[in-house]
Amino acid sequence: QAVPTSDRIAFCCTFAPTAPSPAMGNACCTNDASAANETKDKQLTSDAVKIMQAEEVVDATVKGADTKAVAKPTAQFTIKLVKVPGLRLGVDVDLTDGICLVVDKVNPGLVEEWNKKHPDKVVHAGDKILSVNGTQGNAQQMTEVCKAEDTLEMLVQRE
Repeated sequence: QAVPTSDRIAFCCTFAPTAPSPAMGNACCTNDASAANETKDKQLTSDAVKIMQAEEVVDATVKGADTKAVAKPTAQFTIKLVKVPGLRLGVDVDLTDGICLVVDKVNPGLVEEWNKKHPDKVVHAGDKILSVNGTQGNAQQMTEVCKAEDTLEMLVQRE
């Protein structure tokens, strides 16, 4: 969580006052310790300003970054569906890349039921089904497995 600039300055630059020296007649401005503390205060203030300037450069760089150039993490998870008479698979997929099944839409059916029971592994539009019961790399073959098998174990990837 970012700390407001004014709070950072107050935190970095707040110091306990130096007690006046009785030997100097309470003239703290002539006290050597006071002069040393003042020098330290100026250096710490200068350092704090440099840190804030560096943070502003980083903030500006991050805000201006091309988000397409930043690699997005991918998540993979496995779902297991058991076919039930009268209940459809309930997912529209796109086969055009030929390698995987891209989920276009989740409809009423087994996938929707899976989503309700597994909120941590919900299948969304845009997810890619990478394999079905071990068949991978051929979208058409994966659809044939979905039609033929009663139990389906699917590896899903989200980007």
